Amino acid sequence: MEKVKRKKKFLSLKTRLGFAVGEISDMVAYQGFSFLIFTFYYTVVGLNIDTITIIFILWSVINAINDPLLGAVSDKTKTEILGGGRRKPWIVGSTIPLALIMVFLFTPPMGGSTKSAIYFFFIICLFDTIYTAYSINHTSLYPEMFRTDEERENAGYIRRGVMVIGLLIAFIIPTLVIEDVANERALAKTPQEYIIAGIIFAIIILVMNAIHIKIGIIEPPLDQIEGRKTTSLGKSIKQSLKNKMFVIYVITVVTMTWYVFGLLPLIMPIYGTYVLGINNSFKISILLAIAFLSSIPGVYLWSKVDAKFGPRKAFMISTTWWIISFVPLIFLEDYNAVAIVMIFTGIGLGGAPYFLDRNISNIIDQDELKTGKRREASYFGVNALIMRLSTILTILSVSIVLNTNGWYIYEPETVTPELINGLKMVISVFPIGACIITLIGLKIFPLTKEKVQEIQRAQLEKLEYLKEQQINNKGE
Repeated sequence: MEKVKRKKKFLSLKTRLGFAVGEISDMVAYQGFSFLIFTFYYTVVGLNIDTITIIFILWSVINAINDPLLGAVSDKTKTEILGGGRRKPWIVGSTIPLALIMVFLFTPPMGGSTKSAIYFFFIICLFDTIYTAYSINHTSLYPEMFRTDEERENAGYIRRGVMVIGLLIAFIIPTLVIEDVANERALAKTPQEYIIAGIIFAIIILVMNAIHIKIGIIEPPLDQIEGRKTTSLGKSIKQSLKNKMFVIYVITVVTMTWYVFGLLPLIMPIYGTYVLGINNSFKISILLAIAFLSSIPGVYLWSKVDAKFGPRKAFMISTTWWIISFVPLIFLEDYNAVAIVMIFTGIGLGGAPYFLDRNISNIIDQDELKTGKRREASYFGVNALIMRLSTILTILSVSIVLNTNGWYIYEPETVTPELINGLKMVISVFPIGACIITLIGLKIFPLTKEKVQEIQRAQLEKLEYLKEQQINNKGE
């Protein structure tokens, strides 16, 4: 009877919503950063495209170290401070710094000087470190709190729905306060408007994380955490990289998917301004809003496909839909037509974030059966390390298009037909290519629906055995 009560409490709607609210902070921080940071430093601060590209690449390489490092440290954390546990102390400790950094991102020296470039490099490195400390611990809670495929499906649906709310906040809030997001008219108030957007982001992160910490985090008792085996950082990375299935999945599926995720918000302000001829920042954000609102029914649709076919095959179906939805963007230059296409793109977009962590969680489950260790943060850390390729690919894609079409320095008065065509390729042909690579990766991914069910049955049997052993030991 006691067991049933614990399960009911563990899977309560309040707990699932409390966990999901943490996605709002995650999305507001990362997607707000992705949406604004390139456009701000390129069009407002005045850094040239080569400088930005070099800084982005260095940032991606250097900060790739943060993810496995913080992941391994998190796996080893066993403390009573800041709420106690393994993941919660990191989430609590990173909340205020994450809020503050959202403001400091938009307070650099202006004018495209060397000081501007140095500030840009150090502030985005600091952002990434703080964001990773929060995100990797929040993400690692997902397979720990929700142990079966059914639990992950139910929690994942709520999680992705709330994630969309965070995405909408990240894309719409800035354009409510920033009149000219691409700085086409070089308004004197634009830099201050970016700072205001950062302040609003900070307040949202503080409020949402307070809710998340209060009702959305459940960890095992500290004595159970202390009894779990952990491995060193070097050994953890080595073991994770030995898992060929995991490495292939991250390179072909996760990296390519996040490449598309990063590309769309990064280029949208410039694409909307110059390809679609929009001089209203809010209308630019509406295109992203349409896509992400459409992903809500998309998540529901793909959850049903998932229940029928399993996460691997369902992911392949959603990716195929996504590819088809990008094709019209090769040709269109009309705002209303693109807005309609965004509905279908959004439905496809609902699938990718729904399935990414599901499949990694299944890899972690299989790894636990083989090694006897739960290494969520280590796997998610190495996942993030390899995934950094997506940021490098994103900035290189944009850099090549802008550099080869006369926009080494941002000059709104020098827009050419070749530049317009290049921007259309960035938002259509490049994502299609990435999605095709994703399909290939999923095709060779071996964890079918039947295999996942087999792994989870073995896990549950192991958990029951361990509980019986604990009861017997207490009895003795």
